[in-house]
Amino acid sequence: MRKIFVILSVMTVLVPKVLSQDKALMADYQSQLQALFEEVYTAPTDNQRYHANESAMQLLAEALDQENSIKWQWDFGSRVSVLTAPDKKFRIFTWPVVNDDGEYECFGFVQSLDEKKDEYDVYPLYDKSQEIVNRQEDLLTHDNWFGTVYQELITTTYEGKTYYTLLGSCVVDALTQRKIIEPICFKSTHSQPQFGQNLFRKERNIRRVVLEYTTNAMVSLRYEEQFIRTVERIRAKRTGTGSRGNYARSRRPGKRGKGRLSRVKATAARTAAAQSERVTSGPSIKTTDKKYRMIIFDEVAPQIAGMEGLFQYYVPSGVELAYVFVNGRWELREGAQGRVNNKRLNQDFDKPMEKKAPAYMVE
Repeated sequence: MRKIFVILSVMTVLVPKVLSQDKALMADYQSQLQALFEEVYTAPTDNQRYHANESAMQLLAEALDQENSIKWQWDFGSRVSVLTAPDKKFRIFTWPVVNDDGEYECFGFVQSLDEKKDEYDVYPLYDKSQEIVNRQEDLLTHDNWFGTVYQELITTTYEGKTYYTLLGSCVVDALTQRKIIEPICFKSTHSQPQFGQNLFRKERNIRRVVLEYTTNAMVSLRYEEQFIRTVERIRAKRTGTGSRGNYARSRRPGKRGKGRLSRVKATAARTAAAQSERVTSGPSIKTTDKKYRMIIFDEVAPQIAGMEGLFQYYVPSGVELAYVFVNGRWELREGAQGRVNNKRLNQDFDKPMEKKAPAYMVE
């Protein structure tokens, strides 16, 4: 009994010490990596930037191989995007390197759980976006990746299954930039990531959505609760049955001349009733605004006719579209109403908002 007590006491002393050593080690990795990523962004030449990037990749791979590294809260500011799934199934790191010509090349890592081995594997990401022809249709892997910097991770569920969707953006070169909606999934047999998935309803073979447009334009892509407006045509019920009654009453027995005059009046009454019926029986419009959690984005299109496929001429068309997650699929909806979260600005325009005098005019 005394021996067991001694062993437990030693373990109680050692565990906090081991944990503190782990924290110290990870903090050291964090400090070294921050310096390297700063050099990736600020070094004056291509050689220096890519050399710093290669060193950062080697060091980050070593850090992610450490036990319990999934629990470490990495923070590289705006230099590196770090997104972690709420269920700790995976974590993804992405960042760009800019060369002297203004072209961007993306790099990254996926740290994902192998449920059979109950341990995390690490996969480096290699940007092959310039070589991928069917960029919206292809199923891609970590070594054949459509490079981007992911900025948001969306988690949705359906019938007990979890789905992950990434939103990303990246400058391509001096002429164009991209925004991407990309599902990510993992094979059931191991932890290898697959980029792209058939989750877009009624869009055959589409595994990701790529919006490419001129660097001079601004395109919005975000996941939030917003409105979708539906327009419904409602046909009014027909009325005007009174003309038949007038005609029937005009046929009552009487003098010949009076009956003929009554029929003329009845005909005129029926004509007027029919005209009234045509006016009142036309379709009316009913609009309904309903809130959804959605991926809302600007549609892009060529600014000049005949420039299809030349993305340096693509700009927002003025139409907002949205994907709503319905029954395990992203369903495209038109009529999205992107609004700011401000009740005063979102109020109906039945009457103008109250104007107040500027502060310098108030006595």
